[in-house]
Amino acid sequence: MKLIPVSEAKARLTELVKSSKDDDVVLLRYGRPAAVLMSTDRYDALMERLEDLEDSLAIADAAGEETEPAAGAFARLGLRVPERA
Repeated sequence: MKLIPVSEAKARLTELVKSSKDDDVVLLRYGRPAAVLMSTDRYDALMERLEDLEDSLAIADAAGEETEPAAGAFARLGLRVPERA
């Protein structure tokens, strides 16, 4: 994951879009994460995984099954728990 200030990203946008195929780019505003630039393949894969997780939770809820905490689900999917702003 690359961390790039927005001010620097403006001048390097084409380069950063190309590099996002291999590595996510986190854009920083005032030193804090503001946005993420990622490839469309990675975005599509994440959205598919999220939809699958939502479907699993809906099925478990309808069946009255106990569900796992969000932090556990994120970890199982290999994702970081989003930080609150």
